[in-house]
Amino acid sequence: MLTLRLARVGKKKQAFYKLIVSEKTRDTYGTYLEALGNLNPHTNPSTLTVNKERIDYWLK
Repeated sequence: MLTLRLARVGKKKQAFYKLIVSEKTRDTYGTYLEALGNLNPHTNPSTLTVNKERIDYWLK
């Protein structure tokens, strides 16, 4: 089963997240099928960029 997840990347105390599609049983730090966007919580307000077309593709 596939899931949409946030995978943490970046340095210690400078977290940055990628929105990914992966198998439910896989580790978020391992392989994933596709990166769909990212989240930067350090901007004010937090910045979320996504590829809407690809999200719609994976949700169908």
